[in-house]
Amino acid sequence: MVRILKSAGSFVLRSVSEAPSDSFQFKSFILKITGEVFRSKSVLKKVCQEIAELPMKKALVVGGGNLIRGRERGLERRLLSDRIGLLSTIINGLILEETLRQYGETLHLSSLPIPGIVEGYSKEKAERAFNSRLTLILSGGTGNPFFSTDTACALRALELSVDLVMKGTRVDGIYSKDPERFPDAKFYKELTYEKALRERLEIMDQTALLLLSEVRKPLVVFNIFKPGNIRKILKKSKVGSWVC
Repeated sequence: MVRILKSAGSFVLRSVSEAPSDSFQFKSFILKITGEVFRSKSVLKKVCQEIAELPMKKALVVGGGNLIRGRERGLERRLLSDRIGLLSTIINGLILEETLRQYGETLHLSSLPIPGIVEGYSKEKAERAFNSRLTLILSGGTGNPFFSTDTACALRALELSVDLVMKGTRVDGIYSKDPERFPDAKFYKELTYEKALRERLEIMDQTALLLLSEVRKPLVVFNIFKPGNIRKILKKSKVGSWVC
């Protein structure tokens, strides 16, 4: 196997022998990280350590809700709030990149490139980094307003042909309604995409769910704030809520 490393704007090859352990049930994943993780340096560091130790192919899609949620800030224009939201994911992506560099090689690509700061996304560059087992960081959403970072995660999951889609949140999984507001909310351990779409459960936006449902891509929603959950999921332990 060869590893492809980014150097001076190009890619160079290095031989590697590391392969995923037999104890893991998935060889690749994409993880949507909630912006809430970035509110705490200690939480972010623990999440990065856990991710860096994983030997399989991995991509991280960054949210930006910790910096701005347009509707909560009273921004009436959806276009403006979405643009600000996309920029907030790049800021978080830079923070994530800097934190992960302590543990290994990374590549940060953005759907909204900023020359001298973050490189532009392309499927080809992402695939090379992903297949070489660099930790791939993806920011800037889809690069377009009116589409969430959930949709960006679903799109990248299809482009990179990952085995598993993971959405890390601050709750334990999928509920019939917001468990932080309604104590009687029902927890779903497993459910189908059809049920999630029909009941309009607040897992991902409808566009993201439709994309994933077409190829029956496994999706797990879990509490990313609990140390060890990522590793447990990749070993197919009973953590979070599973959709397929």
